[in-house]
This record gives sequence, structure tokens and C-alpha cells, in this order.
Amino acid sequence: MKTLTIQIRTGTMMNMDTNVAMKLAAAAMDKGYGVRIFGYGEGVWLIKKGQEPKRFPNVGNEASALVEKGMEIAVCNTCCAARGLNRGEEIPGGKQGSLANDLTRFVAESDRMVTIAR
Repeated sequence: MKTLTIQIRTGTMMNMDTNVAMKLAAAAMDKGYGVRIFGYGEGVWLIKKGQEPKRFPNVGNEASALVEKGMEIAVCNTCCAARGLNRGEEIPGGKQGSLANDLTRFVAESDRMVTIAR
């Protein structure tokens, strides 16, 4: 199985970047790709459970649905600490990981990588 890694560096309510990442991940999974997402900087908010946006798609719920289908998702734990995103606040299957361990492994094992940033 080919694998796609998506690195997201923007927040869930700043613009539509995380929505694009979720749509890209779903489309890749529909085509048979394994998908991994790594959140860095403001991108760590992707795994925050309990999001209740009123005028934006709920990317936390979208990410949870994709995790249930096999997508792997990790975010930078240093970025989480800097933003007050504590362990235990992640969506099921979401992980506070690290650049050195998780992103490095994702990149090494991927056939393609896309970075979405501003």
C-alpha cells in the first residue's frame, strides 16, 4: 500500500487549510493510500476533542472518522505544551508525538508528502 503523509501547520479556525487536509486525506484513502497526518505549530489543534465550531466544518470529527478508517495522526507535543493543549484532550486515536520520532517515521515510510502551511 502506498502511503501519503500530510503535514499541517495552520489552525482549525484560521482558514480552510485543515478542511483541505481532511478532504485530501479522505480522497487518498478512497484510492487505497495509507494516510498519516502530522500537526505542527497551530496545526496541533486538529486533534483537540470537543470542538464545536458554529460556522466551520468540525475537523475534529472529520479526523476522528478517518482515524477509525485507519488514518494515523500525531502532533508536535512541544507545540501542544506551548498552546496549553494538554494530554487527554486529544480525539480518540490522536497522539501528541514528536518531530524526531513521529514526523521522521512518517516521512521515511511515505511515498508522498504534502505540507499545508501559510
